[in-house]
Amino acid sequence: MKNYDYIIFDWDGNLAKTLDIWLNAFRTVFQKRGFNLTDEEISGAFGQITPFAKNLGIADFDKVVEEGLALGDKNIPNVELYPDALDILDDLKNKNKHLAVLTTSPRVNLMRPLEKHKMVKYFEVIIVGEDLTHHKPDPEGVEKALEKMGGIKDRAIIIGDSDKDLGAAVNAGIDSILFYPPEHKKYYSLEKLKAFNPTYIVSDFKEIKNIIK
Repeated sequence: MKNYDYIIFDWDGNLAKTLDIWLNAFRTVFQKRGFNLTDEEISGAFGQITPFAKNLGIADFDKVVEEGLALGDKNIPNVELYPDALDILDDLKNKNKHLAVLTTSPRVNLMRPLEKHKMVKYFEVIIVGEDLTHHKPDPEGVEKALEKMGGIKDRAIIIGDSDKDLGAAVNAGIDSILFYPPEHKKYYSLEKLKAFNPTYIVSDFKEIKNIIK
């Protein structure tokens, strides 16, 4: 098993239980425009809502993200974490691992829950949507995180829940851990995610301790 020293975490649907928040917010936005989409269709567009809306033929596609963020924003500060999320961060930090969080979410939507749950101390690098020109699955965020941590790809791994995270790993040339707890069946097809060849698949964070020594 490889020795991983540089670990990049996704935020939404990975460390934090934000998927229902964003799902409900964007469902409302799309329904307002006459589109009744499935949970998987909406969650599959996370991180790329604007081009998704444009492809649907929505005239004011540039307003969709703005409205969705506004609807979801009120619930973000009180978002819960997945079980053992803090425990695995503490464990990795005690092992002197270098940790980063990489998200397409706006800075304000990340920093409030990070501060509430006292998580800022765990991350050497925090990269949000405003910091990037190209979002996941583009490798820009992964490469920027590794550059800031002084990391190398052969000892790096990304932990995420979506095809965007796995695609970013593939495009950046690093290993990946797919976080897929039972409740994620509502949002994602496991078979579709497996097509990205994640290096490991876990259903809870405790399993990561057996992967990253």
